[in-house]
Amino acid sequence: MDESKIIIHNYDKDNLTDAEALYRIYKVVGEGLVSETKKGKQYCFATRFNDNYVVTCDKTKTGYTFRIVKENNEI
Repeated sequence: MDESKIIIHNYDKDNLTDAEALYRIYKVVGEGLVSETKKGKQYCFATRFNDNYVVTCDKTKTGYTFRIVKENNEI
């Protein structure tokens, strides 16, 4: 059986709840595989929300890694 793993790094955990972080990931995944590389399609490389949160996505061997950061904050 093939497995798919989703990893989420919330870099603003003091101000962004797990539920809010998951909602943003849900929105990105809901838009589908919109970015494309020579290795194929993947979820959007970077999505900016109106409240200055940015979700980035990297494709891994087993799934995807998402990072959520408040714009102007360092990772």
